[in-house]
Amino acid sequence: MSSVLHPVGPERRSIYWRRRLLALVLLLLLVVAAVLGLRALLPEDASEQAVARLDPSGVSPTLGAVAPSPSASGEPSASPSASPSTTTPAEPEPCESGDLELALTSRATTYGPDAAPRFVLTVRNVSGTTCTAEIGSGLRTFTVRDASGAQVWSSADCQSTGSSQVYELDPEGTRSMSTTWSRQRSAPGCPADQPAAEAGAYTVEGTWGEVAAEPLPISLTG
Repeated sequence: MSSVLHPVGPERRSIYWRRRLLALVLLLLLVVAAVLGLRALLPEDASEQAVARLDPSGVSPTLGAVAPSPSASGEPSASPSASPSTTTPAEPEPCESGDLELALTSRATTYGPDAAPRFVLTVRNVSGTTCTAEIGSGLRTFTVRDASGAQVWSSADCQSTGSSQVYELDPEGTRSMSTTWSRQRSAPGCPADQPAAEAGAYTVEGTWGEVAAEPLPISLTG
């Protein structure tokens, strides 16, 4: 024991203390290295592993559909992207006779010897709703009568085809049909040898289907 505390040798005592201190430091480093190596070989503590598994910072988010959150009443809330239901508007109904008003007009009230009278029928929707009307030569008729009421000319006598077309008429909407009278008399079947009408007073009538316009007076000069 005395040799440990009181080193004996040919060299100075301080040198022996330095050597022993160096040996002690090396021994401590060896012990620390052995402890660290043994710790690395042992498994981690179970509690530390559980904490690592529950740590949300180590969990990657999962991509996928997100279920809609329920409302306060327990019912699923509606998706904001849902489009509202649409309804197809109803088609307009055909016009009744009482829905329409017919007006007859003429380019002039008096026609000279070289002027051909021109007549216009205008159908007006006087109802409060849109309706459909079939308008064309197959439904409209112009008739000219003399002062005694005898028929002089009718567009129906020479009507070969009955062309027509269906139109939608809005409230107060109108459609017009016209014809020109050559001043020649007519007969059923449209014979070509009919004489011309004499100068005088005449009455023009216009009808569209079952609707009649107010008669229109005109006069022809010779």
